[in-house]
Amino acid sequence: MRIVLKSLISAAMAGMLLAAGPSAAAEVETDTLSISIGPDLPFLVHIVAKEKGWFDEAGFKNVEFKTFASGNLAGEALLADEIQLWTPGNLPPVSMAHNGVPVVILGTNAVSHGLEKIVVRQDAGVETPEDLAKVKLGLLVSSTSGALLANVAKHYGLDATKLQTVNLAPPEAMAAMANNEIQGIVFWEPFPYRAVQEQGAKIVHTGTKSFFAKNNGEDVAVSNNRTVWVASQDWVRAHPVATEALVNVLAKAQAYVADPANKDEVLKIFSDFQKQPVEMNAALLGDYTFTPDVDQSYVEDMAAIVDYLKATNRIPGEAKDVLTYTYTAPLKAVDAAAVSVEGQWAP
Repeated sequence: MRIVLKSLISAAMAGMLLAAGPSAAAEVETDTLSISIGPDLPFLVHIVAKEKGWFDEAGFKNVEFKTFASGNLAGEALLADEIQLWTPGNLPPVSMAHNGVPVVILGTNAVSHGLEKIVVRQDAGVETPEDLAKVKLGLLVSSTSGALLANVAKHYGLDATKLQTVNLAPPEAMAAMANNEIQGIVFWEPFPYRAVQEQGAKIVHTGTKSFFAKNNGEDVAVSNNRTVWVASQDWVRAHPVATEALVNVLAKAQAYVADPANKDEVLKIFSDFQKQPVEMNAALLGDYTFTPDVDQSYVEDMAAIVDYLKATNRIPGEAKDVLTYTYTAPLKAVDAAAVSVEGQWAP
């Protein structure tokens, strides 16, 4: 998947977004933001925005990044107003919304259908989809990785109940695979990359492509993964100007990191900040399309996650339309072309 710069947001327009935003003259209600980030490239947007000083220019003089051991902890921090922006994969906010948790999605951070990968030990004997039932796979069952594995099973006609999974966070899963306590992992980057580089493991499937022997190299669409901007409904209601300013900064940073002309610069900014090898991040950048769009593809990806959660009995009651907890007014004010399907939530 290549990095795509939206045709309607040129690099020049990206440079003007903050100055031209409809609320540029209004003062944000708070000068402080706490933002959850992780070690992977979706947070390229946030880190570049901070390092380039764009949060400060928008009136957010005090911006801190926080890391959490799990998505559940980050979600709890959001509701406790310990962070104001959370950028998870799309499964957690779907689950939370269906369980009555007052979250709202402000836009897409990155489309990353090729990001998650099934990786196994070389000696695990996994050559066919059916071989997956012979090994133990480490993953976070509450993440989009579980949905990926379920979609792989469905595509190849496997009995998902016979797949042996172990609920592990990525660091623990990496250690368990090295010790042969499990034979594979299902995770997002950079963990698959590290497993291949550090343990000599092999990728057998991604969200978009098979590497099984029988269909090696075939395009197989089995992922609906995208990261999204999530805020608490209470914070958005109390901070309408800040909400639009925040979306404005993020959209500007997206356009900047998506421009191939800025690739070397943004990779260095991110890699230096995270203390990671530039060559690793350069190899993984193509897994992401940085775009804020709320469009039909967004609706379909979110609906697919709802279907998965319903099928695994993890959300109660009737399925909720994602647009009922999507708020597009700030994004539309910043970039009307990014909103082709309007959210129904309003403060």
